[in-house]
Amino acid sequence: MAFEILSIAFMFIGAIFLLAGSIGLIRLKDTYSRLHALTKADVLGFGFIVLSCILSTDLLSHWIKLLLVWLLVISYSALVGYALANRKKRYA
Repeated sequence: MAFEILSIAFMFIGAIFLLAGSIGLIRLKDTYSRLHALTKADVLGFGFIVLSCILSTDLLSHWIKLLLVWLLVISYSALVGYALANRKKRYA
C-alpha cells in the first residue's frame, strides 16, 4: 500500500515537471532558455515517472528495461539539446 501511494506521488511529481518544461518551451523567448527548460525539466519529469513505474512492478527485468530507457532519454536529450543549440549558434 505504501509503495502504491509513493508511486502515485512520483507520477504526479513527474507530470508537474513535464508540464513545467512544456510551459517553459512555450513561454520563454530565447532559444537557449527554451532548450534549457525543455531538456532539464523533461528528463527529470520522465525520471520520476520511470521511478513510479519501477515501484509499481516487482520483476527485476522490468526494472532494468525501465532504467535503460531512462538512460537513453538522458543521453538523447543532452545530444539533441546540444545539436540544436550548436545549429542555432552557427546559423543565427
